[in-house]
Amino acid sequence: MLPSFCKDTVTRIRPGTKESRGSIIPDWSTAKEKEIAGCSMQPASTSLSQDGRVLGLLDEFTLFLPPDADVKAGDRISYNGQVYEIDGEVRIQPAALRLDHIEIRLRRHAG
Repeated sequence: MLPSFCKDTVTRIRPGTKESRGSIIPDWSTAKEKEIAGCSMQPASTSLSQDGRVLGLLDEFTLFLPPDADVKAGDRISYNGQVYEIDGEVRIQPAALRLDHIEIRLRRHAG
């Protein structure tokens, strides 16, 4: 279980699915949302790209969630008015190693 200072609440956004040209793909128009409390959203890094064509921003966070949180790769996370994509796999950290929790990397592109 995460410590008591983990008081952030995030919203998990999971897409539905649809068929397109014989493949099953995410359908964000039918996405379902679920609030997850007892989290800790921690800044990881941010960068700015100014290549002359477009001003781009990359914002990254690490999100720590309770061990029973229902999140998976392909979901999105909404926090403080911004939507982030899960970057990579969901990491489950068993209590034998540290505090029992789930850890995910998040990123948001703007510009």
